[in-house]
Amino acid sequence: MYPLFKKIKGKLLRHYQNKVLGLFNSTNIETYGHCNRECNFCFNNNSFPNRDKGIMKEEVYYKIIDELSDINYAGRISPYFYGEPLLDKRLEKFISYARKKCPYACIRVNSNGDYLTEKLLKKLIKNGLDKVLVTNYDNLEKKDILKLSQKYPNHVIYRTVKDMHIANRAGALFDKENKKIDEVCLRPSNQLVVNWKGNVLLCCNDYYEKYVFGNVKDEPILKIWNNDKFKKYREILKMKGGRKKINICKNCDF
Repeated sequence: MYPLFKKIKGKLLRHYQNKVLGLFNSTNIETYGHCNRECNFCFNNNSFPNRDKGIMKEEVYYKIIDELSDINYAGRISPYFYGEPLLDKRLEKFISYARKKCPYACIRVNSNGDYLTEKLLKKLIKNGLDKVLVTNYDNLEKKDILKLSQKYPNHVIYRTVKDMHIANRAGALFDKENKKIDEVCLRPSNQLVVNWKGNVLLCCNDYYEKYVFGNVKDEPILKIWNNDKFKKYREILKMKGGRKKINICKNCDF
């Protein structure tokens, strides 16, 4: 299949699935819940309460991908949440399976880059990875990652922590006035978040599973996405001032 044709068809499918069918265009799957770092602006830092950290069962991951394949999903598939995905030894085969089942999807991994080597990168690309976004959380330049981004510009995105907006993690991180309290939030309308247990969450800031709409082990993804409770929360957040009506969203500046 010609790359340009695939890219164009994928774009058209994403638009149709999101704008016409009202489906998500981004899927975060937490296959691995552990991280080797404790950044002070992340829930993995010991200043935050602990939560259960585990590893998603393979059959659960495959079920998710199979169901995405059934709808010819063309959005983004990202096997991560708050863990470091490169620590998951199954990542290569997970990416390979997602690529075979969802040929028009964009498969992207977010990483701290601590375990990224050229050898691993080439394996991931061979198995179907589109992009790896590496964020440098240190003060010193990561010259090895910078070289990889220059050598593989189509696959490696490199940034430093200074280049990113540090969200307040639904108000849990910073004690300051939230200037976005009246703004609408479309994140839950565009993003499907599944943690390692299989629970579908409100959004990527719901680290502690305060809003769970179903579990993919028990129900089909589309049934969960379209259930009345989930649709109600999405509609609330589409309204100006809707954040005020949901506890986790009241102080979120995302």
